[in-house]
This record gives sequence, structure tokens and C-alpha cells, in this order.
Amino acid sequence: MPSNALQPLQQDPQYTLASKVRGMDFTHQLSLTGDTLTGTPTVSASVMSGTDPSPGSILIGAPSISSNGMQVLQRVSGGVGGTAYVMTFLCPTTQGNTLVEQAFFWILEA
Repeated sequence: MPSNALQPLQQDPQYTLASKVRGMDFTHQLSLTGDTLTGTPTVSASVMSGTDPSPGSILIGAPSISSNGMQVLQRVSGGVGGTAYVMTFLCPTTQGNTLVEQAFFWILEA
């Protein structure tokens, strides 16, 4: 992978029967300039390892911005046991920037 490519952060695994809010903390990119997240964030899901013909179906509802304006939050449920998913979080900021981060995690069979 090129050195300038996004390096997904590993998050804890989740069981197929679980429903939980996952998030991405952008504090490290925002705090130095006093910037905050704003507008409408987008979150997408894809398969990193394994097979799921519709990985986006693990995303439940619309993503939101945390009350402190530093995190994008997204509910996740379901998925295919034994599959690793990559979530891509994208959000505009009050200073006109657009931030992107990725996280990956495994879905385990319950």
C-alpha cells in the first residue's frame, strides 16, 4: 500500500446479533485549529476480507456528529460472520475542510 494511502484503524470485533454505535474520532485533526465537524457526514461499508454481497446493509440509519463536534457516529448491526468490514467516514468541517478516515473490524458468528 502506498505510504500516502489511508491506513484503516482496527476496532473491536462485533457479533452478528449485536447492534452498536461505532465511531471515528477526528479530534487529532481538528483540535489544533479549533475546527469542528459540521453538515451531513457520510459513512460507507465495504468488505476487506471474506464475502458479503451487500456490505452496506450493516449500516443502520443515518450517521451523526457527536455533541462535541469531534466524532462521526454510525449504528452497525448484522453482517456475515467471519467477514472483515471497512467503514469509511467522511465529514465536512466548519473551516471548509473535508476529513476522511477508515476503520476495520471483524463480524463474528454469534
